Amino acid sequence: MFDFHCHPSFKTFLGNRRASLRKNCWTTLNFDLDFKILDSQSSLSQIRKGKGQLIVAVLYGLESAFAGSGLIKLAAGLSPHVEKRFLQEIEWGEWGYNQLMMGDWQHLMSSKNVGPNKFFKPLKSIADYDPQTDQIQVILAAEGGHNFYDSDQLPGHPQGVLENLRFHKQPGSPRLLYVTLTHLQQSAFCTHAYGMKLIKNPAFNPTGRGLRPLGKAFINEALSTQNGNRILIDIKHMSWQSRKEFYQYRDNAFPEVPMVATHMGVTGVSVLKKPVKKIKTRISDRCVQVSYYRVLGAIDTYFNPWSINLYDEDIVAIMQSGGLIGLSMDQRILGFGNVSKENFSMEEFVEEEFRSGKKPRYHPYLDYSQLPKKAFRDYQLRYFCNNWLHVVKVGMQVIGDDAWNHVCIGSDFDGLIDPIDDFKSAAHYSSLFARLVEVMPVVAQAMDLQVPPMKVQEKVRGLIFDNALSFLKEHYQ
Repeated sequence: MFDFHCHPSFKTFLGNRRASLRKNCWTTLNFDLDFKILDSQSSLSQIRKGKGQLIVAVLYGLESAFAGSGLIKLAAGLSPHVEKRFLQEIEWGEWGYNQLMMGDWQHLMSSKNVGPNKFFKPLKSIADYDPQTDQIQVILAAEGGHNFYDSDQLPGHPQGVLENLRFHKQPGSPRLLYVTLTHLQQSAFCTHAYGMKLIKNPAFNPTGRGLRPLGKAFINEALSTQNGNRILIDIKHMSWQSRKEFYQYRDNAFPEVPMVATHMGVTGVSVLKKPVKKIKTRISDRCVQVSYYRVLGAIDTYFNPWSINLYDEDIVAIMQSGGLIGLSMDQRILGFGNVSKENFSMEEFVEEEFRSGKKPRYHPYLDYSQLPKKAFRDYQLRYFCNNWLHVVKVGMQVIGDDAWNHVCIGSDFDGLIDPIDDFKSAAHYSSLFARLVEVMPVVAQAMDLQVPPMKVQEKVRGLIFDNALSFLKEHYQ
């Protein structure tokens, strides 16, 4: 099993500001609260139990608006697993983001070998990968360009930001497969896509337009091979305008570089066919708020039309670049549940892309709370397959059957997500193959996607491991 994006160190790192008092990354945390997204989802023990063989462990410095949110403070107040003082110090700016990211890395590496059956192997390149071992093998990445800020929680001098990035490109340094250019809070690199449903804070509202000069310099530094190993750019969390500008920049300056989107869902539509219900300008927040109708998927499923997900144009661009798309296990991202309102930067709002439409004829009402357990799990897994097969179907329009080979799992476990019930944590990785073999053909048939029965297992194996390994052999040498 491969995972393109998970956070095995994140929650135990927040346990204490003192490294000596933190639980190791093999510890599975249970907060004993109704809000289950706080519980461990990808501790190393859970990954091992699920027979996770190769993972990308994503380093992340918690942003100040997150640290100061009521949700995180509630967790700290009700559980010993998160230190309240540590969160306060992050909120108050007493910890720099680069300091937090490097602390996260040191915390992960301190769990490299902590006892019998509790050890993992860091990979400097795919040449280090051993297919014969059942040991967890780990590649590193970073989520958010803010992790490279030069002045605590501010960008500081641009050259300092770039130096922090170059550090990871040198021999002997912790090598990164990719960096997600931005995250959920405003940054100095580009406009981000709105993605915060749970926490209300102006810092989560997108502002500005597209790539900033620092963002372009950062991309150039990351993708260049003149200064060390190439670091790929993950487009997740970038606004649609930022993504467009990145595609153009990459086409002109680095046409040989694949594009990756590591923990995604899809909108199910073209950018020009958003299911817009209502538009409201919010001057005080410098944003435009858009309400959506739901986008119909296969059988009884829907897509999430938020721009944090991939439009059909994104899928085409990534496929044509030879890139890789990781699919999230997050219910909301996959389209389950009602669609919340989305905020857009006023500077990026293009009226032609937001034409109000008619309410679609929805699927017949389904009270899924009354479904038997197995039927409900099948229902949720159809959402995952609906996203997966939409990526394939759109990709096939430009690269044919090869589209199957450019999709993998990017769970986003421990990224404070609410996973589909069948796969609440990495401990359930091992059952994913059989469940997808069972459910995928049903959804494929409903989408008029021809998958011969003898090819079903091959396609599922590609999704959960083989596609990613082939990609890494070419791009993580």
